[in-house]
Amino acid sequence: MKTKLILWIAPLLLAGMCRVQTVEAADYTITSPDGNHAIGFTVSDGRLRYNVSYRGTTILSDSRLSLSLDGEAFSDHFQVDSTRAVSKNGSWVPVVGSKSSYPDTYNERVIHLSETTGDMRRLILSFRAYNEGVAFRYTIPEQAALAEFTLSSENTEFQFTGDHHVYWDDYPQAKYTKVKMSGMGDHAMRPLLVETGQHFVALCEAGSLEQYAPMMLNRHGKNCLKTSFRRGTVSAKSPMSTPWRVVMVADSPGTLVENHYLLQNLSPSCAIGDTSWIKPGKVWRSKLTTAGAKAIIDYAAANNYQYVHYDAGWYGPERDASSNPVTVKSDIDMRDVIRYGRDRGIGLICYINKIAMSKYDLDQTLSTYERWGIKGVKYGFVDWQSQSDMEFLYSAIKKAAQYHLIVDIHDNFRLTGIERTYPHVLTVEGILGNEERATDDNPPENVLMTSFARMIAGAGDFTPCFLNGRVVSRAFQLALGVVFYSPLQYLHWYDQMDQYAGKSFPELEFWKEMPTTWDDSKVIHGSIGNYMTVARRKGKAWFVGTITNDGRSLDIPLDFLGSGTYTARIYKEAPKDKKHVTMETLDVTSRSRITASMSSASGHAMWIYPTESR
Repeated sequence: MKTKLILWIAPLLLAGMCRVQTVEAADYTITSPDGNHAIGFTVSDGRLRYNVSYRGTTILSDSRLSLSLDGEAFSDHFQVDSTRAVSKNGSWVPVVGSKSSYPDTYNERVIHLSETTGDMRRLILSFRAYNEGVAFRYTIPEQAALAEFTLSSENTEFQFTGDHHVYWDDYPQAKYTKVKMSGMGDHAMRPLLVETGQHFVALCEAGSLEQYAPMMLNRHGKNCLKTSFRRGTVSAKSPMSTPWRVVMVADSPGTLVENHYLLQNLSPSCAIGDTSWIKPGKVWRSKLTTAGAKAIIDYAAANNYQYVHYDAGWYGPERDASSNPVTVKSDIDMRDVIRYGRDRGIGLICYINKIAMSKYDLDQTLSTYERWGIKGVKYGFVDWQSQSDMEFLYSAIKKAAQYHLIVDIHDNFRLTGIERTYPHVLTVEGILGNEERATDDNPPENVLMTSFARMIAGAGDFTPCFLNGRVVSRAFQLALGVVFYSPLQYLHWYDQMDQYAGKSFPELEFWKEMPTTWDDSKVIHGSIGNYMTVARRKGKAWFVGTITNDGRSLDIPLDFLGSGTYTARIYKEAPKDKKHVTMETLDVTSRSRITASMSSASGHAMWIYPTESR
C-alpha cells in the first residue's frame, strides 16, 4: 500500500539544517517560503513525474522526468530510498549586478532513488522552491554501474495545461515571434517566455554547463515541450549533476526580468579570490587606428566612460586562420594607445575570435595581452551547441580570469547564471541588437519582445548607438542604456568619433551620468512587444528608460523615490523631429507622476537625483 506523506518545510530554517529518513512515500510537495510557488514530485508505477503550480493555479501538469544513458532509458522502475529537506533564508552580494544584493531564499527536498530491477542504479533528484520560481536537477551519484557513461539525451517534459502563446526564437540572434505553442518551430531557445493568459512563465537553464551541452526545448505532443541537447551527447563520469531546469512564474512579465538573478542563485559561488580588478563600465568602439582610439579616449575621459575597444581586424582579417592574435596592424601603435589610455584612466578591450583562440596558444595570447596592459577581451565566433563547445568556452573564461581580463562573449552564447561564478564575464550577446536595423529585421516591436524574453537570462549586449543613420529615434537609443542591463555597456556602436567634431549634444549627459551596475532595478510597467519602462538606482540617483512601439502617452509614477525633493532631468523626442532630443528640468517627489508622450518607435529617459546633492 502506498502511503502519501505531506511535507512542510519551515521557511526560516537555517541553511544546512536537514534530516535523512527512509520513506515509503512517493508524493511530495515543496512550496516556496512565500507560499506562491510549489513543485510536486510523484513516483507512480516506478515512473518519475513532477508538476508546478503558482498561487494554486496549475502551470505544469504531470510531466515526465527521464534520462537516456548509453542509449537506454533511465526513467522507469524507481523507488524512493530516502529524502532530505533543506531550507535557506539569505542573500548575497554580487561583484557586479542589477541590485546591490540578491535574495537567496528557498525550500529544498533532495530525493534519493534507486531502480528496483537490474543493477539497481541510483539517482538523486533535487527540487527547490524559491519566491521567484522553482528549479530541479538530476544527479547521478558515484556508483560502479555508472562509473563512466554517455548521457544520450535528457528528456525532461514541460506539460502545459493549454496551447499557450510563446515568444519563440530558434536561434540566439533570431527575431522573436509570438505564436501558439503548437505553431512554433520544432525547437526553441532558452529562456522561453510563455503567456498563459493569467500568468507569465519562463523556462530557463541555470548553473554550470562546463561539462554539459546546452538545452533546447522541442515540441513533444499536445501542449508539451521536452528538453534536448543542442548538439551531440554528453560524456560523463559519476558523480555528475545536470544544470538546473527552472520554471519562473509571475503576474507580470517585468517581474521575470527583475528576477533574472535566480539563475545566479542556482550557480556556484564566485571562483575568483581577488575581484578588485573587475571593472564594469561604458565602452566606445574605435576605428582601427592609433588616432581613432586616442580621439575616443579623450572623449571617454571627459564623459565618464571607462573603455575604448578595438574590434575585429586589429590583428588581421578575422576569418583568416593565419591572423595571429598577438600581431598588430600597421595603423595601430598598441603600446602608445594603451599608455595614452592609462594616463587618462581609460582601459583597452580587444576582440579575438575562436579561430585565433583555438589555433594559437591561448595562454600565450592572453598573457601577452596582460603584459601589454589590455584590460579585457571580446570573444567572437563563440559556439555553444555541444559539450566540447562548452568545455572550450569555460576554459577560455577561466584563462581570462587568470590574466585579469574582463570578458564580453559575442555571437550565440546566453548566460545561465555563470556570471556569479566568473564575475569578470560582464556581458554577452546572444541577442538581436542594433546590428540589425529597425527598418529591417529588428523593428521596435521585436526590441520590446527582446527586452522581456531575452533579458530573463541576464546581461545583454544590445549596442545602442546615437548618430548612425540606422537610428530612428535618439530618445529611444538613450533609453536603451537603462532598459537593457549590461555591466559592460557598449555605446555609440556604429557611431564614428568625427561625427561629433564641432557639435554639441547636451542630451548625452544622460549617458555620461548613467552607471552600468546598480543598487536596485525595477520594471515599472510594460507590455511585451508594446512598451516598457525600467528604473534603476545607483546611490540616491535614479535613471529611468522608456521605449515604445506605437505612439502613446505613459504615466510614470515616481513612488520608487525616497523622501525629499528631487530634480528630474527629462530627455524626450523633439515635437517635429524624433531624431532630435529636447530637455527639461522639473522638481519632483515620490508623489509625482511624469507623463512620457512618445510617437511610434520612440523613447523617453529621465535622470533623477536629490536636489540638495547637486
